Amino acid sequence: MATNNVLIFGATGALGGAIHARFVKADWNIYCAVRSPSTLAHSFLLPITKDHLPAEITDVEFDAVIFAQGTNTNDNVMNGQTQELLRVFEGNVVAITEATAGLMHHDKIKQGARIVILSSLWELSTRQDKMSYTVSKAAVGGLVRSMAVDLGRAKGILVNGILPGIVKTPMAEKLLTPSQLANVENATPVGRLVTPEDVGNSAYLLASESNTAITGQSISVDNAFTISRVI
Repeated sequence: MATNNVLIFGATGALGGAIHARFVKADWNIYCAVRSPSTLAHSFLLPITKDHLPAEITDVEFDAVIFAQGTNTNDNVMNGQTQELLRVFEGNVVAITEATAGLMHHDKIKQGARIVILSSLWELSTRQDKMSYTVSKAAVGGLVRSMAVDLGRAKGILVNGILPGIVKTPMAEKLLTPSQLANVENATPVGRLVTPEDVGNSAYLLASESNTAITGQSISVDNAFTISRVI
């Protein structure tokens, strides 16, 4: 019988769904925080704040919390709009800080638990027309480090970020052209895009009891794309 509890934000997305599937395989009790009604078992509507705790998790404490939701866009400093920058920052950074503050306030995260935040390879680098997204993901790196220190001191919680490379998802196919996707594959030593399952396995590794001392890290999951230069 499952004894570990995990809370997943964004379980209805491609990456969140793969993470959900990995925890199902490991027989965890899974709770899903969603923005709109979902057919997923144990799903409930956001928000989670200091002032509001959904009734569905009143009697639950979590061994792991996964933030797999996010907001994406394409823009640059010349054509970008301030409101778009703020919208992306709100979705990728503020949503995490508010939910974490709420969970801590209501004592929903166990002593020694693990938190995993999905970021992006664009946390450490960038590409053309990716200003708002890059800015928000760079902030996620700072958030991971800050939370690792503060939550570690408060309750021994381990906090890490995952930086997926270009993942083979409908979103990637929407935001990148076929030639751009081919360029990524050709520049990746393994010769393939990262899959959602790769991300799910990585999130599980960091969120499970196998992780005993990794914290405050932003870990690339990209088949060595970021560090490789094919010449």
